[in-house]
Amino acid sequence: MPSRQPDVGLDDVPVVGDLIEEGAALGAAYDGAGDRRVRLHLVRFGACLVLVLAACGGENLTLAEYATQGGAMGAVMEESIAALDADWGAQVPTVERVRAYWDERLRARRELLEQLDTLNPPDAIAAMHRDGLDLFGLLIIAEQALAARVTSFETATEPEEWWSTAEAVAVDAVNEEILALCLVFQARYDATIDRTGLSEMPWIPAEMKEIVSIDVGCE
Repeated sequence: MPSRQPDVGLDDVPVVGDLIEEGAALGAAYDGAGDRRVRLHLVRFGACLVLVLAACGGENLTLAEYATQGGAMGAVMEESIAALDADWGAQVPTVERVRAYWDERLRARRELLEQLDTLNPPDAIAAMHRDGLDLFGLLIIAEQALAARVTSFETATEPEEWWSTAEAVAVDAVNEEILALCLVFQARYDATIDRTGLSEMPWIPAEMKEIVSIDVGCE
């Protein structure tokens, strides 16, 4: 798994307008990247991370219950971005619409991060939970740098151009780390299947007998 990045707090996640210079610097760092396939959004990785973070546990709720709650949180973000995508495809692109799209997309991301930050995981996986928060924060920062780049153009741009920029490479790099963490969590959930024989042993704590059958959707 890739090395963990420094903790990223909510106060470290700026708004789009504050990242024009940062976006340009990041673009320079990634200059020379090759062509990329077109993608209007990368919701799948964010949704995976939602399940990962939500399933980390918390007081009075099982892993499965937290996964359900997290899925609901993620669904709100996915629906918001899907609506933005649909609206984008139904209208003529303008500079103003490019900025509005990215402002709303990032708003949905930040709102989800705030929700995930309220979760209280068990001590056994608290560090992994923090890793997930860090990565989601970094995903937001990377997308903000991309937004800063595309909203700085004087003419309207299309998704083909957005995802061909150097900043899109940085977004993908974070998504690769999210995927790696997702696979670690999936393996942890899958390992609980081996607890089947413990169900009839009342002296074993309930949390040690819980079987979590969840497909986080890492692939």
